[in-house]
Amino acid sequence: MNHSRLAMLGLALTLAAGPALAQRVVEFDVTPRTFSHSDFSTVEGRRAVQPLPFATYDSSSPNRMRSDTGAPSVSPGRPPEAGSAQRAQALYPDQWALLAAPPTREGARPSAGDPAAPEGGVDFLAGSSAGSSRSNFAGTTGVFTQYCENCDAANVNYPQIAIGALFFDIASGGSASCSASVIGSNTIVTAAHCCYDHDAEANNTNFTFVPAYRDGAAPVGSFAGIRARVLGAYRNNPGRANDLCVIRLAPDAGGNQVSFYTGWLGTAENFDYYQNMHAVGYPGNLGGGQFQQVCTATGSRPPQGCERNNVLNMGCSMTYGSSGGPWILYYRNGSYVNSVVSGYDNVSCTGDFGTVFNGPRFASNNLGTLCDSPGWC
Repeated sequence: MNHSRLAMLGLALTLAAGPALAQRVVEFDVTPRTFSHSDFSTVEGRRAVQPLPFATYDSSSPNRMRSDTGAPSVSPGRPPEAGSAQRAQALYPDQWALLAAPPTREGARPSAGDPAAPEGGVDFLAGSSAGSSRSNFAGTTGVFTQYCENCDAANVNYPQIAIGALFFDIASGGSASCSASVIGSNTIVTAAHCCYDHDAEANNTNFTFVPAYRDGAAPVGSFAGIRARVLGAYRNNPGRANDLCVIRLAPDAGGNQVSFYTGWLGTAENFDYYQNMHAVGYPGNLGGGQFQQVCTATGSRPPQGCERNNVLNMGCSMTYGSSGGPWILYYRNGSYVNSVVSGYDNVSCTGDFGTVFNGPRFASNNLGTLCDSPGWC
């Protein structure tokens, strides 16, 4: 993405001293500050990580962020470099062997302890009776199709290879996983609650991104996070509209950026709330967070009385672990990230849990702000 506009102003405000509330962007180091007990470098270590629960925010603050009315704009994606798949197979033959092995679990079976969700492969239609808890929503929030992208076989094609699992240490203790996607040569986008722990009032660390993750396998290796950015407002007044984070990744041991193997997805800002999108992620309730799951649906805007400026609702059965997963316009035909999974509020504002979630509508005043500095996105 080329966000050259206001780049110098964004850089100055990003690094300025002072409280986070006074800063448009807060940038921080995400490498481990202390010894990490997490081992994200092994198949067993990655499989053992538990999905991060959704963050809880006050959904009754409808004006947390103004609804950006700028003209819709897109930044195009880019496919992987020629020959990158062959290089990855030569570097990681054991991981490619895992891709050919039978999966350790079924991709559509809900995991114990996580809220059950409808299994994939069919359309789920919201009830239309007067008593339905979903009858207040415009658009098709409760209608979606869910399927698994890489359960039956590995899928390392573009754009799927630019989406992966994100493992990290939580500031308040333990480790967790989210979902993320590549949107620049060395940049991924995810949810802000995956980057910052409000319980500990501290940054999460030791980020490891695994593109095209499948049941422990890392077919193109793993990439460590170096720096991260969240909106300054998120640190002090978190909500769905500002729940996004960008992370800069280090190159691999051979000096290749993540995009050498994955390419990157395009991005879309200031688009209408009612768009057909594909949400992609690694939810714990479907396949235990080990497989790339997809929902396709038409987005909508939360009703009056809820946080709704720059907030999207979308029908989907994915829950914990899908946080940060991209919502994509024109999937496989341009593939522009328009939002990321944030989570769930309540029946009145979001719908029935396990059939719908929400996320920030990408706009000039959230993603555009995070990317308006050299070297980002």
